[in-house]
Amino acid sequence: LFHPFLSVNMPPIPSIGQPMPQLQTKATHRVAEDKFQKFEAWLKENGAYFDLLELREYDTPLEMDAAEEKKESTIVDESEMRGVHSRVDIPPDTVCMIIPRKCLITVEMGQATPLGQTILESDLDLDAPKHIFLMIYILWDRKVNGSNSFFHPYYEILPRTLSNMPIFWSTEELLLLEGSYLLEQIADRNEAIADDYHAICQVAPDLQELCTLEEFKWARMCVCSRNFGLQIDGHRTSAMVPHADMLNHYRPRETKWTFEEERQAFTITSLQRIHAGSQVYDSYGQKCNHRFLLNYGFAVEDNNEIDGFCPNEVPIDLSVSSSDPLHAKKIEFWARGETDSNTLSAALAAMSDPQSLAATIDAVRGATGSNISRRSRDEEAPIKRVRVCISNNENTRLLFSLLRTLACNEEELNVISTSSTGEGAVGRALFGLTDQRSLGAIPAFYRSCRDIRHPISLRNERAAMRLLLETTSRSLSSYPTTLDKDIADLGDFDNFPRFSNQRHAKIQVRGEKEVLHHFARWARAAIEVLDIIEREVNGDDTASFDATIALMAGDESPNGAHHTVLRYCEDVLGSLRREEWKNTRRRNGNSKSSGSDTAKTSSDFLH
Repeated sequence: LFHPFLSVNMPPIPSIGQPMPQLQTKATHRVAEDKFQKFEAWLKENGAYFDLLELREYDTPLEMDAAEEKKESTIVDESEMRGVHSRVDIPPDTVCMIIPRKCLITVEMGQATPLGQTILESDLDLDAPKHIFLMIYILWDRKVNGSNSFFHPYYEILPRTLSNMPIFWSTEELLLLEGSYLLEQIADRNEAIADDYHAICQVAPDLQELCTLEEFKWARMCVCSRNFGLQIDGHRTSAMVPHADMLNHYRPRETKWTFEEERQAFTITSLQRIHAGSQVYDSYGQKCNHRFLLNYGFAVEDNNEIDGFCPNEVPIDLSVSSSDPLHAKKIEFWARGETDSNTLSAALAAMSDPQSLAATIDAVRGATGSNISRRSRDEEAPIKRVRVCISNNENTRLLFSLLRTLACNEEELNVISTSSTGEGAVGRALFGLTDQRSLGAIPAFYRSCRDIRHPISLRNERAAMRLLLETTSRSLSSYPTTLDKDIADLGDFDNFPRFSNQRHAKIQVRGEKEVLHHFARWARAAIEVLDIIEREVNGDDTASFDATIALMAGDESPNGAHHTVLRYCEDVLGSLRREEWKNTRRRNGNSKSSGSDTAKTSSDFLH
């Protein structure tokens, strides 16, 4: 996929019938060819092997394989696009690239420099220590050894700019992320890089002689986007691997890579047959688009795995409302089991430069009234952030647990927050919950708001789903455009050309909205089914849980229930339905045997 080998300031793709733009002159073409020829010659002179492969230059984006949206280009300067292709048919399990250890730049090499030694001795708390030492080596070696550096041919093909990386985006490009949580991550990344730079300058002023803050940022993103995590001599390290870092991203993976101790070299091996002329890909892993965009400078248009799973995610922030009548009690339970290390960071400090990226991002946030703080205004109520995707995974279950806690009334809060002895046991008995289901045998202090993995009551589950619907609706309202508008925009290749920052921003916010809409539909479906269950329990013969589930299962339209929603409604709410029927029969039986007319009916617990 689109790898930030260099900046992405490309002209838009012309409409059919229009002449193609000339991306480079013959002179610049010869210069580019010359430096890449020198680069490959340097590798081969030092024992590298890649005879089955070739670097191929694309004059225009249309020369790349447009059949796969996920197969995007390596951008190598404002005027160059390249990819690694096979010269011949490559069978499975074939070693197609060998890069000797002497051609790798490792963390240990950065630590061995004078500046690296100073940083090690200072024991600084850095944001990404391994990245820092790789950066230090590159910056130090380029400055001290210049064209005499062993790695000079490699440095020559590194990008001069990284304008495809969001931390370098213009104000206009950042505006396309309005409403997205990625703005906060961009600000965090910029702040972390600046903090590392200034912290190192405090203990090693020589860093200022090597690079400016902007050059430090450039080095950080070069390293971030192309380093490999390896095990060398039994030790986990990170390394820059020339040539291997030019393979673009594609999933499912077609190759694998490792450091082979016997060869003392980094190798890439084919996992399947790669046909002659085909581009050879690496997989950057199964990731949410926000990680691809922040760290590599691209977003995957169709970020789906073979099984249909999409790892795109969005954070949902939850906190106890200061207006909640049970605010104090809920805060105690909400914070139970948390430590200082779990507490989310306070709001970002505004940077003094009004033209800074942070100021730009704050201005974008201000347009929608979004809050940059991760803490609620009430310091007692930390915000809990859950990243969710379209899946019924652990994070989805955690989200529902938190929602159930926030939706509790006083009786329900007693049930989930106290042990099996005392008044909590009475609450559990009233709700028909056994000790096994409520985990009442475990002391209360072991329980937290993260553990409510089953519905507490029909009333509570409905309130939780209403809160989920309110939360997703509020998040969706923070974007200036709708999901339908984003989908339409992505069909407009004139204004949102392939591989452009504008397009990648659209892909990112579209993915976030798809997740939010999924959970909004989930909440609506759950509320509908819960209403059916309540009507059934109250004796409404026209309501049928089984018929409702059957209709949901039979709806194969695009707006039909996702399989995770269907399973939740059928299994989780089905179990809750059985509990409600048992409680109703139990209460009716107790009422008849005692002759009492004061027993509570099921509806008392449903509303």
